Amino acid sequence: MARRKPAGPRWGSGLISFSTLFALGAALALGTLALVGGRLPRRANYLGTPIPTATGLCLVPAGLVALAYLATDGGAVLCGYLLLAALVGAADDVWGDAGARGFRGHVGALVREGRITTGTVKLLALGGGSLAVGVYVAGFGLLALAAAFVLAGWTNLGNLFDVRPGRAIKFTGLPALLLLPFASTQAALAAAGSLGGLAALFYFDARARIMLGDSGAAVAGGVVGLLAVSSGSPAAWLVAGAVVVALTAVAEFSSITRLVEEVGVLRWFDSLGRARHGR
Repeated sequence: MARRKPAGPRWGSGLISFSTLFALGAALALGTLALVGGRLPRRANYLGTPIPTATGLCLVPAGLVALAYLATDGGAVLCGYLLLAALVGAADDVWGDAGARGFRGHVGALVREGRITTGTVKLLALGGGSLAVGVYVAGFGLLALAAAFVLAGWTNLGNLFDVRPGRAIKFTGLPALLLLPFASTQAALAAAGSLGGLAALFYFDARARIMLGDSGAAVAGGVVGLLAVSSGSPAAWLVAGAVVVALTAVAEFSSITRLVEEVGVLRWFDSLGRARHGR
């Protein structure tokens, strides 16, 4: 389904590079958190406790390393998308308007009030970025639009998951692991540092010591989207797109948290690794 194929056999020669970038991503995320964690903006979590947010910025150094590594291999657009997600997400974390939430909230502010929110800027930036990735993996045409939809949709899902400690990392990490064996080498390497960083931040996120914020959650969801659209598998595209449609509808008209709490296996998975107070 995708036009571009991975350079060489899937994985094989790229496994060592993936492992190295994953480990670097974890180390850089922890180091960055130690250096800047105290300077990050604080926001009350769902329990009302102020904790550092926008910790997705800790994923940026790993993204820059991946960008440098893939710059000559044509994969820069993939790394660039994850970096864009982190940066525009951070802008929304720091300067975002709490009164405008979700797609309807931001579009409504623009249409009814003529007001451009940071969320609107994020939607436009990530919409353009996802379209660029779509063209990269599928060429010009309808397939590029389909890829852009899947990628942007999963990026948004990452944000929708990030309302309980550890949820965004777990609910994007599992599909990412399932997709990795089928992803192109370039996409896997582009995502490796971010996956390592998210794995390293999970301990702190699950124990409600930090919040990923839009900056981290958008990267977590974006990783799933990148792996899906680079797989070249029609089944992966269809399943990933169907999940986007279904969960976005749940979030708009009900609540993902309500869905998780009402489905036993989701409730169990959601509780894994979480401190008891992080209900």
